[in-house]
Amino acid sequence: MDDKTIDYDQVSQVYDKVRVGDPEMVHQILNGISLSKETRVLDVGCGTGNNTLLLAAASGSCVVGLDLSLGMLKEAIAKSHSLPLLQSPADALPFSDESFEFVFMTEVVHHLPDLDKAISELFRVLRDPGRLCIVTQSHRQIESRMTSRFFPATIKVDQVRYPDIDVLEGSMHSAGFHRVDPQVYTFRPVRLGEDYLTTVSKRGYSMLHKISDDDYNRGLIELRDAYHRGEELTYSAGYTFLWGFKG
Repeated sequence: MDDKTIDYDQVSQVYDKVRVGDPEMVHQILNGISLSKETRVLDVGCGTGNNTLLLAAASGSCVVGLDLSLGMLKEAIAKSHSLPLLQSPADALPFSDESFEFVFMTEVVHHLPDLDKAISELFRVLRDPGRLCIVTQSHRQIESRMTSRFFPATIKVDQVRYPDIDVLEGSMHSAGFHRVDPQVYTFRPVRLGEDYLTTVSKRGYSMLHKISDDDYNRGLIELRDAYHRGEELTYSAGYTFLWGFKG
């Protein structure tokens, strides 16, 4: 298996029990673009459809979800039989040129085996004018995660997996986007309760599958100790929203 990938067919059922959509992330995307019921939108790497459904409900747009994992898509189908879903890799999209006015990806680029080819495909299926939004984390933002505190081995793992922002900008410009606008956003602080511990205990974050069992078990013990001590774990997640403009 490629170092960037996770077998999401294998983890899809557990993933969907511990991961949910992110209304704040979707709200931030919608702050950057005006959508209507006529707008055709593509969610690349939609997973189990959490953010796909949130964005469709908030915007009223026709949103198509696409993912490589059949297991993930089966979970998405169970949530909405009306949501258009397709199984496909991001670097060979099954759509004609200029099929969508808006394409977005949330926390997907680190799974792409061929970044430049995938970005070129996203550019191809966008109408002129059209916009792409890639939501990801910079290498600095990775270092600031709560998981990086308890599982420091994940820092190096994800800094290898995640292309940093300048690399993404370069790929987007090379694909033909005439302007790329990276916007740094820090989410509101949240207290990490038992749901966070449950997610980590089930390796609900992909990078936890990429570290050794020793590193994982050591971090899990330290995290559980922090909860047992009554430590209040508060975290403000940082993300970068890269907007690409075609035409």
